Amino acid sequence: MKLSADHQFTLLTCIVLLVFSTGCMVPSIPTTTPQGTPVATQAAGTGDTAFLSLYESSQSDIATRLERMNRYFQVGAATRNVPYLPSELRSSALELKNAAEAYHASMIRIEPFAEKENEIRRNEYLKYLSAIRKISGNTADAAGAEMDQQFALAQNYAESARDALKNTEGIPGSAHEYLLKTTRVSLDDYIQKLREKRV
Repeated sequence: MKLSADHQFTLLTCIVLLVFSTGCMVPSIPTTTPQGTPVATQAAGTGDTAFLSLYESSQSDIATRLERMNRYFQVGAATRNVPYLPSELRSSALELKNAAEAYHASMIRIEPFAEKENEIRRNEYLKYLSAIRKISGNTADAAGAEMDQQFALAQNYAESARDALKNTEGIPGSAHEYLLKTTRVSLDDYIQKLREKRV
């Protein structure tokens, strides 16, 4: 059967459109990493970027909260010429503990890393956050026990906080080192005052 010129043109146009539309289809992107693909090309801009951003912001936040907790110890209150209140110490210590726990939970989920040194730094920082969590948690418990007039128990918690300070690893910088030294002085003074209250 012979097609007219108009039919031939229409058929040819349909074939060209069909070929063109097939060639322009976007292939689906596999959701799994192909075998043998270098990690760096897969992870760039993911785990590393998330870690570095959270690392910077969390350091600043933890430092602010640690400084705030130190202000509510007896030494800090005396420096500011305000009365010491164990309830304020407990509240500030709990805020620090909750922040450290939240950052720890977020940090531990970050993966994969393109740069091994970022992963190592993350793991060291996780140790620091764990120490902060113990120090602040024990401080909060000490202040809570003090509020209940349980001075021996409060002293035990305060000593546990001081012990956690001795084993602090992964300190992220000199500003945090200074704050931890201040915490140590505050805890030493706090423990002594709790001993005196027990007499």
